[in-house]
Amino acid sequence: MTLPSYSVFRPFAIFAGVFGIFQSLVWIGFAITGIIAYYCDIDFSGQTETMGSLLTLTFFNVYFRGTCDQPNIPAIDMSLVQPLNLMPPGDVHAFVWVYLIIHLFWGISSLTLLTNARHKYVRYINVFLYIWIIITMIISVLDLALGILFAIDYDTLVETHRLSTAMISDSSSKQKNALFAYPFGMGQVLPPVQVLATAVHVSGIMMVMAFRGWIFWIVNVALAIFMFTQTFKIYDYNQMRRKQTNGTANGGYVPEGDTMRRPPIDAYDMNQPRAQTFAQPTTAAEYRRPLERISEGPIAVESPVPPQSDWSQQRTFEPKPTVVVSRTLEPLARAQSNEPEERMDNRPIPPPPPPKNFMNTVVRRDVAAAKVARELNYRNSFNVNNSGIAAVNLRPTGLNLTNPGPLNPGDGDLPTPNYSPPMPRTNPFENRPPLRSVLRNSRFQ
Repeated sequence: MTLPSYSVFRPFAIFAGVFGIFQSLVWIGFAITGIIAYYCDIDFSGQTETMGSLLTLTFFNVYFRGTCDQPNIPAIDMSLVQPLNLMPPGDVHAFVWVYLIIHLFWGISSLTLLTNARHKYVRYINVFLYIWIIITMIISVLDLALGILFAIDYDTLVETHRLSTAMISDSSSKQKNALFAYPFGMGQVLPPVQVLATAVHVSGIMMVMAFRGWIFWIVNVALAIFMFTQTFKIYDYNQMRRKQTNGTANGGYVPEGDTMRRPPIDAYDMNQPRAQTFAQPTTAAEYRRPLERISEGPIAVESPVPPQSDWSQQRTFEPKPTVVVSRTLEPLARAQSNEPEERMDNRPIPPPPPPKNFMNTVVRRDVAAAKVARELNYRNSFNVNNSGIAAVNLRPTGLNLTNPGPLNPGDGDLPTPNYSPPMPRTNPFENRPPLRSVLRNSRFQ
């Protein structure tokens, strides 16, 4: 994405930079010349009696002659110019120093504007633009002020002024006038009149130089105004780039040029045509519910199952008599029948669900049976021999409960005694009632 007005801004910025550097160099030369002349460092000994030499000497004596004394300067008659209220050389010297300093900064600012007026420096080009605009406007204001002062001097030299000194031959009765009021038909033009005419040209030249030839001053002001308008566009462009910084990872949303590199990502296929999956609502005078959504007959409601009193026997499933419930329905598509509709329930009877801890019950039962078997084997392992009651022979016989062990050789005619305890031969845990948790979690036990 480029600056929209970059194609216009770039040529004007280059022109402003080059134009500012050119003016800075020229006016720095003028300022240095004025400073040297004020401090009497210019040699005027080579001047001759020509109009060019008269113009040079008038320039120096009217606006640039300092407090120093130069004995080798040719003398000119300033008697008609000195009494006029012109701008003193000290004020001109102060303006010259100000112009020298500010044109140095203007030249540097124009150089930075010329080198940084590129698209890759668009982020901070406004800084150089503001500096250049401020210096240019200060110079334009100084030019306007100094040009007005020289224009006043020009008007003073041109218009008629009464002077206190007498004129050529009749010094007591005639008045001395300025250039345009001076009588031309009085004979030969005297040196004071020549200097006065030259001073008019000098003030006019200084006025034109202060206004930079009028055209340069207008161009400087126009460039400053144009560059000031460009700062707003550059600021808006930088703000837009700063807001788009978070989306630089997705090239589909951040265009590099005037257009996007690729179309935006369509995550939900919103651009694909889709068939309408819903029906448009029909406008009807009265809404009637469809028949397939209404059961016109009575609704059979199953009565609650009574609690089972005897848990030793499992209750079988028995269908309960239906309870007829009538309700008020909305207006139907056809009249409601008064006879109840008999509908057969073809749904299969579901089997009773097993208890939640069924496997736990089986495991507990098997563990209890194993404990009983171990206890019986341990008790059947006791056997008493014929030598006395106290003599007890502990012989493990395994699970053979009917044969505790071989008898003595002399007791072959006696029956084999059975010393097993009087305990039932069945598992007593099989007749144990189910746990309360089983009864609580199952309806069918």
